[in-house]
Amino acid sequence: RAAQVPVHLVLFDVPYLEEPLVRLPYVRRRARLEALGLTGPYWSTPAAVTGHGAEALAATREHGLEGLVCKRLDSVYEPGVRSRAWIKIRNMRAEDVIVGGWLPGKGRLTGLPGAVLVGQRDPEGRLRYVGGVGTGWSEAERIQLSDLLRDAAGDRCPFDPVPRVPGARWVLPRLVGEVSYSTRTRNGMLRQPSWLRLRPDLTPEESAADLPGEFG
Repeated sequence: RAAQVPVHLVLFDVPYLEEPLVRLPYVRRRARLEALGLTGPYWSTPAAVTGHGAEALAATREHGLEGLVCKRLDSVYEPGVRSRAWIKIRNMRAEDVIVGGWLPGKGRLTGLPGAVLVGQRDPEGRLRYVGGVGTGWSEAERIQLSDLLRDAAGDRCPFDPVPRVPGARWVLPRLVGEVSYSTRTRNGMLRQPSWLRLRPDLTPEESAADLPGEFG
């Protein structure tokens, strides 16, 4: 199984050795971890940068990485808690997308779109599905989008190939929007996409919503 799906273990903290270390400050736990020398073909201890946060974030941006995890040097380890002493800073990007479908909302969103299904053109001109976007709207914006989707209703999927999205409602691919996202998966899907705005100033033909060539 490992040959089919290689896994690499990244060791970034040590909460326990001969005794619990969770109450030690991070800088001391980090020193204990580095002293173990845990580096091998399928496991490693990544380097940690102290200070120079702006430069480190810029480096992640240049290399297309998701971002940084910043930790207070005096922070203890808090099992099972989203500690405010550890902060994840993501590099968010923004691009235009073409709306090709939507998913009905549930609960308080019944009757409104819960998410829109978006795509971008590949080098051959096909509209490729790049993900569903379910956050980023105000209530008024969601109602406006619902009206636009109803007017654009279509009977066939505009994406090529057709994505496996149970319950999808398809629309004519004429609405352009702008979304933010952190990075892409290997097959071009958007990670953590969030809606920014409609782009009524752009038609799908004018939009710069094109997939990079390697995803074609």
